[in-house]
Amino acid sequence: MKKEIKKFAVLGHPIAHSLSPKIHLLFAKEFAIDLEYKKFDINPDNFFVNVKRLEAEGYQGLNITLPLKIAAFAICDQLSERSSFCKSVNTITFLDNNIIGDSTDGRGLLNDLSNKKINTKGKNIFLVGAGGAANGAIYDLIQSKPKKIFLTNRTFTKAIEMKKYWKSFAEKNQVTLETIDLDFSNRLNFDLIINATSSSLTNQHSPLPEHALHCLKDDGVCYDMMYGSQTPFMKEAYKKTDSVYDGLGMLVEQAAASFNIWHQLAPATENIEASLKNL
Repeated sequence: MKKEIKKFAVLGHPIAHSLSPKIHLLFAKEFAIDLEYKKFDINPDNFFVNVKRLEAEGYQGLNITLPLKIAAFAICDQLSERSSFCKSVNTITFLDNNIIGDSTDGRGLLNDLSNKKINTKGKNIFLVGAGGAANGAIYDLIQSKPKKIFLTNRTFTKAIEMKKYWKSFAEKNQVTLETIDLDFSNRLNFDLIINATSSSLTNQHSPLPEHALHCLKDDGVCYDMMYGSQTPFMKEAYKKTDSVYDGLGMLVEQAAASFNIWHQLAPATENIEASLKNL
């Protein structure tokens, strides 16, 4: 009897650069799952039509990347608590004619930090950016029980809105949220600075002024959610510390969380990052 091939895909615009098919096929190999995983460049205007088409074609789940995560949130019949809070969906499961949405970005970030022995509990975190990436990760950052999360954004009103939105959830988890504009004084101390902006896609300047990195503790860490090349933020960070990381491990770990949702299996991720770097 022929084994059933399980069909999945990632949707984005653009999508050519996506490593998701390679990652999921490596995971599937570990468990000897017959998996087909494609990538489709989908225009946001035709998003829902294409999702329904793929469901009709027998796809069991979809990963969603930029700029479609908010559109995915809007079309789901059921949402996880995490994706409800984040207003973002990067993992869709088709089940009984329902579109079920979840978000694994925050779990991906926290699992990657854990793999790198970076502890967030009781720490001061500086989260740079107040767009989709920052809001997609802060649920899990708050749940990891840092002492404080400092929020900033080039358009400062967005950071203020972000604080207002997450304040109640942070208080429930005994976490303090503060907003700081980019002209803040040097009296602050950060254990971890996370760049959640996409500034490196549009210009060659770090989203932070130089004095911000002087507030990083001697044993502090800088993390950029982007991956693929050394960003301006990372180049500046290396002047202050050797503990600088890109988001490739986060990509692998969020994929592992999606894989777990679909297959109820936890793939080994240790060697995947190295495999991708050797491609």
